[in-house]
Amino acid sequence: MKKTIVLIFLSLLAVTTVSAEMEAVKADSAKWKYSFKPGVTYSSTSFQNWFKGGNELVTVKLSSLGTANYEGDRFIWKNTLFMDYGFTKRTGQKVQVNVDKLDLSSRLSLINSKNSFKYTALFGIKSQFTDGYNYLSSTQWLLQSSFFAPGYITLNFGVDYMKIKNLIIHLSPISEKTTIVREAFYNKKVINEYWGGYEPEFMPEDDDHMYEEYTPTEEELEPYETILAATYVDYGLEWRENARFEVGSNIQFLYNNPELYKFLSLKSRLDIFASYGQLSIPDIDWETWLSINFNNFISFNINFQLAYDYDIKFQETFLEPDGTPGVRNVPKLQLRNFLGFGVSYTFK
Repeated sequence: MKKTIVLIFLSLLAVTTVSAEMEAVKADSAKWKYSFKPGVTYSSTSFQNWFKGGNELVTVKLSSLGTANYEGDRFIWKNTLFMDYGFTKRTGQKVQVNVDKLDLSSRLSLINSKNSFKYTALFGIKSQFTDGYNYLSSTQWLLQSSFFAPGYITLNFGVDYMKIKNLIIHLSPISEKTTIVREAFYNKKVINEYWGGYEPEFMPEDDDHMYEEYTPTEEELEPYETILAATYVDYGLEWRENARFEVGSNIQFLYNNPELYKFLSLKSRLDIFASYGQLSIPDIDWETWLSINFNNFISFNINFQLAYDYDIKFQETFLEPDGTPGVRNVPKLQLRNFLGFGVSYTFK
């Protein structure tokens, strides 16, 4: 009898404990909010019996925005994954990529008694999905970048100022930025230089061997390896160097207003990072998204991005004082914009 009572008591205790755990899990799960927003933006130009002529053009951009946000009693954790991929197709030419972005960010903030400030840690990863080229012509493409070539990993510790509506200002005196370039990119870069940037089906007819049927030897690639080792200056890394670490300060402005006006939504993010070794030449990345929403599905989208990174160089020709032409590598302000009608929907 006693054993039966003990067994019943233990069973009731177990059921109570499991029930309490389930309620805790249920309550904790209720603090999580998820959303997923896929979208397609399209624009095109076409002609038929058009006397003035023209070149047919199709531009498509695929995007998706996923969020997973947790708001507890002591901290807030916001996670965002943004993927953007766009391409352009002209008549008689191969598809060319014009937008390629992988952007993961995680923001962990401690809740304090003052609503204007939050102690925050930011973690971010930025890269791309496919190879990026400098399109010298419709047939000659020079490899510039690839998946995690470069890839940027950042970690910031600071405070968020949130007194202004729809605006978060993040100040981080302790910030770390890691630039990564995969070894596979360097190997592919040498091959691309060997073929002069030509795509397989567009090799010049007077070439001694067909691109797809011939693999160059190490001896044939060695001169191009030597040239690249002497001239490569991209992303602040030496040739065949895989990672670079920088410590500095960071300031971020994040503005998000889904109802700027009745049918307008605006989001903008400005990141400024200054390495303590190069405070006078900060890295700047400013991107803005403006949407004119016709309904819950269709919108006209404008995407604008401005970037400056002293470690990313562009070749330009110049004249020496004696009139001799030369080539030099210089940093430049980078601009990109995209306009088009889009279809999207947010799943929650």
